[in-house]
Order: sequence, then C-alpha cells, then structure tokens
Amino acid sequence: MNSLYVHIPFCSKICGYCDFSTVGGAPRLFAKYVDLLLREAEERFAKAGNFVQNFQTVYFGGGTPSVLPLKEFSRLVRGLENLGVKFSQMREVDWECNPDSATEEIVENAISLGVNRISLGIQSFDNRILAEIGRRGSAEQAREALQRLQNFQKSSKSLRLTADLMFWLPKQTLEDFKRDVKELADSGIGHVSFYGLILNPKTVLGKKFAQKKLDLDEDLYPKMYRAGVKILENAGIERYEVSNFAKIGEESLHNRNYWLRGEYIGLGPSAHSFRESVRAAAPAKFNAWKNWVLAGAEESAMEIDRLGKQERIEEKIWLSLRTREGLDLQRLEFEEFTKIPEQKIARWEEKGYLKRDENRLILQGDGWLWMDEIVSDFI
Repeated sequence: MNSLYVHIPFCSKICGYCDFSTVGGAPRLFAKYVDLLLREAEERFAKAGNFVQNFQTVYFGGGTPSVLPLKEFSRLVRGLENLGVKFSQMREVDWECNPDSATEEIVENAISLGVNRISLGIQSFDNRILAEIGRRGSAEQAREALQRLQNFQKSSKSLRLTADLMFWLPKQTLEDFKRDVKELADSGIGHVSFYGLILNPKTVLGKKFAQKKLDLDEDLYPKMYRAGVKILENAGIERYEVSNFAKIGEESLHNRNYWLRGEYIGLGPSAHSFRESVRAAAPAKFNAWKNWVLAGAEESAMEIDRLGKQERIEEKIWLSLRTREGLDLQRLEFEEFTKIPEQKIARWEEKGYLKRDENRLILQGDGWLWMDEIVSDFI
C-alpha cells in the first residue's frame, strides 16, 4: 500500500522516556505549524506523481495530535484533501491521542473528518508509575477516555480502537503490569500495543539511569513481556507483531504496511519516508525543519539512505521476523538470491526459539524476546 504519515510534534508535557521530535506547550505555534505542514505537503506531493492518489492509509502521530485545536486539525485535514489526499476513500485513518486531551468534542471532530482508528496512549493505569515517568494526566482520566472512545465505537461500526501500555518502568512490579494488561483485556478493546522502556541517553530517564539514580531489574523485562502476551492471548487478542496484539480483523493496516516494506511519505520534523528503495528523513529540530520547508523541502537536503542489496536483505529478515507470518525463505531466495545457512537456523530451532512452517521461519516462545540476536546472527 501507499501510506501517509503526518507528524504532530506538540505535547502538553514531554515524558521522561520520550526521544521523539517533540515541542512542549507551544500553542502559539499551532497555526504556523499547520501552514508549514501544508506547504511541505504541497512541495513533496508535486514531486511524487500518482503516488498521492493511491494513498490507502493515513496516520497522525506525535507528539500528541489531540492537542491541536479543532480549528487547526480541521484546517490540516481539509488542506491535505485539497492536495489530493482522499480521506473518504482511505482504508484506515489513524489518530493518536492522550487521555487528558481526548475530550468528547475533540474526538467527535476527528471522527467527523474521517478518522476511523484512534490510538490512546495510556502507558499505565497506576498514578504512582505515571508520576515516575513524568507522564501528564491520571489513571482516572485514562479510564474515562477509554470509556468515552468505546461509547463512540458503539455508534460507529467502522471505528477501531487501540490502547498503548509500557512495561519495565521505574517502580513497576510484575503484578502492576499484569493488572494493567488485564484491565485492558477485560475492557473489550480490540487492539493493544505494549512496549518495553528504552533508555535513550538523551531522555530524562536515560540520564537518570546513566547516573545510577534509577534502578531497573533486568530479570523483570522478559517476565513482564511473557505475562502480558499470555493475558492477551487468553482474551482472544493475538500477537501479530512483537509488540502488537489484536482480535481477528482489528490489526493496524498502516503499521502492517511498514513491516511489509510498503511505501510511504512522512510529513513534519523527523518524519521518515520510503519510496523506490530510498529511505529519507526530514530534519528533526523544529527550526531546521521549518527552514528546510521554506527552502522548498528538497529531498536532496534530507538524510538519505539508498538501500543496496545487503540493506534490503537485512530489512526483509528483520521486519518479517517481527510478524506472526514470519520470514518466507523461498521468497528471500527468489528476490535476493540469498539463503540463510541451515546451521544458523538449526541453532535457534534447537533452542525452541524458531519453528518452520513449510517455507517460513516463525519466532516462537522466547524467540520473540531474542529476536534481535536471531536477526543479528542471520545477517
């Protein structure tokens, strides 16, 4: 599929784990930002030929898209429509929101503009843990937002919902995380994503960890992951990617397009694009991105990675093994004239981390936790 990603960098507060391109509390920039986004879209779409007419999914990510005022988000959507993005014909339009900004009016407006999947960033239902990670909002707001979204879903058969959790967080016990996952599973939601904390050295929590001001038990990480998987699977919410779980038919089409190496254009600071075996990233800092847009948003000024054969092989192995379908060995050999040595495959099969399904290699058991090591061995 062809897809479009639109980055909204604004947040009411920057969380302690966040290493995305974000801008904290800057409402004075909202209107200007939408102007710049539309200008970037106009420049980039004009050079993309028929690619834009064939978009099938759109994803508004962040940051926090729900902090954009109604007027500005509406102007952004209408502006993209005028540039050829046919929202009414999209298979999926995903919009991220946080509990504290997912008001009834804002959600209703998003749905009226064509949003048909909403991703709610909960992270935890425990106020103590939310405070530890510098998260704005409360567990009570998260529960209220989830219920509000589910009420909208009852009146709109086409609306899909997903909720995000995090694990291996400061002060979080195994029982804390199991309780969070169980609450979501019991809510009846159709899609759950959960991610282990990544300690980027530039983040608040990353710096605390480096300074030994943060203690995390490494043994808890796999225990939490295994427990979360089991709870969701018992509720009929199946793993279809290493961190994503869904009831049948509720999988995210936009995210699956990334894992299947589908092509996409990304708009906004730090947004990535992938077309014709070229990966490109826009400037990450707001002012650098603004200047790039005003200068014509030329691809030549982006961070460019032209994939050769080895890079393609690495991507295909890594992205395929992330998914429940696994890696098609026959297709890899046909497309890239390459084989993974049998002794390497056997090594991980013997550990019980891989299984064969005809021509496919699929992670199993703790193979999902050892995925990075398996991929590194293969490539």
